Amino acid sequence: MDSSRPSMPRGFWTRRRLIGLGAGLALSGALGTGSAWADPPEFDADVGLDPGHSPRDVGTSGAGVGEYHHTLDVALRVKPLLEEVGLRVVLTRTEHVALSDMSHPNPTERIRIEQSARIAAVGNARIYVSLHFDGLDNPAVRGTETFYNVEHGDEGRRLAEAIQRNMLAEIRALGYDTLDRGANSDLKIGKPYGHLFMLRGPMPSVCGEPLFLTNPTEGRLMLEEGTRQAVARGYAGGIIAYFAGG
Repeated sequence: MDSSRPSMPRGFWTRRRLIGLGAGLALSGALGTGSAWADPPEFDADVGLDPGHSPRDVGTSGAGVGEYHHTLDVALRVKPLLEEVGLRVVLTRTEHVALSDMSHPNPTERIRIEQSARIAAVGNARIYVSLHFDGLDNPAVRGTETFYNVEHGDEGRRLAEAIQRNMLAEIRALGYDTLDRGANSDLKIGKPYGHLFMLRGPMPSVCGEPLFLTNPTEGRLMLEEGTRQAVARGYAGGIIAYFAGG
């Protein structure tokens, strides 16, 4: 899969586009004139962007493509969209590698160590967004869901709701009526350890699950360039709306 950075037309984030992405209520901030869009000097970055999984921890897969391929492809599309409106973005990985040696004999601890390394890799970011795709044994399950860390209260929930809203709009604009599974607390998942380790950092954090790779229709959709770009716009639009107060 080609994970190269996409070429976007100059001026892609126009005033009309920002309004369409839900940032209209605070547009002056989005364009750099309001306090919501200020660049606090105490932060290393505005957005820590985590392309989930790696060849050492493949995640789920669909239509012959592993989750870790899709997450990096989408992350490399999200980054320039955010930078075009002045946000500073740091990726946890830009290649297909894990950040830890993934050698701990306990699988839960192995995941915790890797996710801690990813959170540390972005430094002191204002928010942390981990990109994933969903998967279950039942191929009929489908839809779009975003998880947040309740420990950060309203900010985590607000970020998750903005991403969920924009993701639904972008995917449905393709002509696929994805199921709205909501913006939910990560405690809903019921992992053995009770939560998602990638959301345990000190900043408002979310985990996006735009589509189920194990659903045949959604797995095939993710093979299409237009779908991957729509998912990137969903993430970017939600993050922009969050910072703009939407």
